[in-house]
Amino acid sequence: MAEAVGLTTVYRGIPYAMPPVGSLRFMPPVSGALWQGVRLAEHFAPVCPQRLPDISNETAARERMPRGRLDTLRRLLPHLQHQDEDCLYLNVYAPSQVGSTTRKSPVIVFIHGESYEWNSGNPYDASVLASYGGVVVVTVNYRLGILGEYL
Repeated sequence: MAEAVGLTTVYRGIPYAMPPVGSLRFMPPVSGALWQGVRLAEHFAPVCPQRLPDISNETAARERMPRGRLDTLRRLLPHLQHQDEDCLYLNVYAPSQVGSTTRKSPVIVFIHGESYEWNSGNPYDASVLASYGGVVVVTVNYRLGILGEYL
């Protein structure tokens, strides 16, 4: 089940791999994240564990990182608080008319950056791009830092 956002249908928190915990912690992702019946896809899943820099002292933070990076981190922080190792999820933004037509839609897979240290696919609202661009957009959460040698 999804949520309608304007002219877009949004599916949040869809697992794309088994939870990378226990014996899977330092292994490549393992497919098989299947479920029975209807899955609610209305909420973002947790983001992967990441060490967030302390920016409470702005002067000290500016000495450690460029202004643009600090501003980006400040914007992203609210979206990076709910962390869990069970984090291999994606979000799909599709124009509402997809599925009601036989026309195929192009797909954009957006893989976030930020120096492989912190971020998530959750903060990136692709509903406008999906609705006006007529494309399906997928944002991805993946493991970062020491846990992230693999997508």
